[in-house]
Amino acid sequence: GVLLLLSDSTYAELPGYTPSEQIVGEALDRAIGEAPGRVLVTTFASLISRIQQVINAAAKHNRKVGIVGRSMVGNVKMSMEMGYLSAPPGVLLPLGETRQLSSDRVVLITTGSQGEPTSALVRIANRDHRDIQVAPGDTVIISATAIPGNETVISRVIDNLFRQGARVLYDKIALVHVHGHASQE
Repeated sequence: GVLLLLSDSTYAELPGYTPSEQIVGEALDRAIGEAPGRVLVTTFASLISRIQQVINAAAKHNRKVGIVGRSMVGNVKMSMEMGYLSAPPGVLLPLGETRQLSSDRVVLITTGSQGEPTSALVRIANRDHRDIQVAPGDTVIISATAIPGNETVISRVIDNLFRQGARVLYDKIALVHVHGHASQE
């Protein structure tokens, strides 16, 4: 007979266990709770469970959530309609309405975790977004790991955000992301 091997080689060289998503939820909750001003969180638009963790943390800390970026807006809308994503009434707001709130009441979830040139976070980092400018006191959380080959562009985005006075949290310095692949164990 024929044998068929299907395997995931991503992170196969990494010893130990991949940490649990629960750790990420706690880290996001802590980061959003401690942030002095506005919080921008970027993650994969398809990672609905992570988006839910951000909404939960925002609601717990009495913040409203705006969604930024075409794919993120579409996925959140569809996930809400299908019941995969839930938010307490009044927590999700149109982006325009978040502008009327003080910055310490706002969380924005954006596209651009891989440094895609036309994505919301990259345009924000390049001072090129028509609705959002980073201000000192903002916290930006990059809840994703660089896909191999994207490290340089993501580093440039992080650098540009730091230059504008943002505090930037990413997987190398805070537990704001766990990759979705098994390590050696």
